[in-house]
Amino acid sequence: MKFAFYTAPKIIFESGCIDNIKPHVEMFGKKFLIVSRKGFIKSGVLQRVQKQLDELGIEHVCFTDVIGEPLVEHVNEAVKLAIDEKCDAVMSIGGGSLMDVGKAAAAIVTNGGFVKDYLEVVGTGKKVVNDPLPFIAIPTTSGTGSEVTKNAVIGSKTEKFKRSMRDDKMMANVVIMDPSLTIELPPKPTAFSGIDAMAHCLESYTTTKNPTPHTCAIGLAGIELAGKYLKRAYDVSSDIEAREGMAMSSLYGGVALANAGLGAAHGLGMALNIYYPLTHGEAVGITLPYVMEINAQGCKGVYDQVGEVLTGNRYSVKGDGSKAAIDFMKQLNKDIGVPENLKGLGITKDIADKMGTESFGGSMMGNPVQLTAEEWSDLFMKLA
Repeated sequence: MKFAFYTAPKIIFESGCIDNIKPHVEMFGKKFLIVSRKGFIKSGVLQRVQKQLDELGIEHVCFTDVIGEPLVEHVNEAVKLAIDEKCDAVMSIGGGSLMDVGKAAAAIVTNGGFVKDYLEVVGTGKKVVNDPLPFIAIPTTSGTGSEVTKNAVIGSKTEKFKRSMRDDKMMANVVIMDPSLTIELPPKPTAFSGIDAMAHCLESYTTTKNPTPHTCAIGLAGIELAGKYLKRAYDVSSDIEAREGMAMSSLYGGVALANAGLGAAHGLGMALNIYYPLTHGEAVGITLPYVMEINAQGCKGVYDQVGEVLTGNRYSVKGDGSKAAIDFMKQLNKDIGVPENLKGLGITKDIADKMGTESFGGSMMGNPVQLTAEEWSDLFMKLA
């Protein structure tokens, strides 16, 4: 057996730790670029962080122009601001989009060029050679796991792509995970980010790309947490036990996917995000049960242990646990408002064919069952 295992060198996990970040950030720079959203100014989260930086004598400038999925323009603008302002560290406060923009910007400032140069498939092959600026991640959603991954997923609405910039050097220096920050998340973002966390755990558990004993154990633990706590967090926003459980599931999913890889639901979700106004988590969540059915048919018993941790039951017949896992996921989607299909998007055969082809990448290669682009296109049409 041979494998490597990477994760952030320092992870702080505690409800309320947002108000005690000084010991964890004071050594990283004299001027921070803070990548966040304008909404965090209104909520007071940004001011709570800025106050502590002020007390440390650390200057800071904010980039708050990211709306929706992270785009090449967002990263290039953040890089320009960091260079113009002579920032020597980057901090992201928010969801996965903000993590990815901050993470990519931190690497490009020290390596030059534009973000598209670094993107897989569509880029010029430029590599991260120099260490990025120190990067500090403060997630406010429980889903993407981007705070502990070594890649940033960046898209373009004009050029119709969504691809990763990836390097081991892009891991955050410090992750400050405060589950209490997710209490204010409305039901839909709670559902869509949470189902993404579940998908990360599920797909990293079953991937054929780079599975290790660590990622399988971590992924299965994350599945159990999401199965127990996602509906609770969706139903009662203030349920701090559920919020902590989902934050841990998200963390586990990020650690596992960063080392093992993912599967077809993420490949299909990526393609959907290029053409239709779905959030990443929503697109992945819709396709996940159907991908599970395909995998269970081709690899009997692939989700048997998943079914056991989700239901608490034992299954003596091979395949019964997998059926239970799929039934559980369908019901969970229904309970938290994840659409059952893609009806209403107006998917045409032409677009379905394009998505079938464009869904291929690192995630798709790790799926337990390999289908052709035409077969994935047929699935899109079946759901349309």
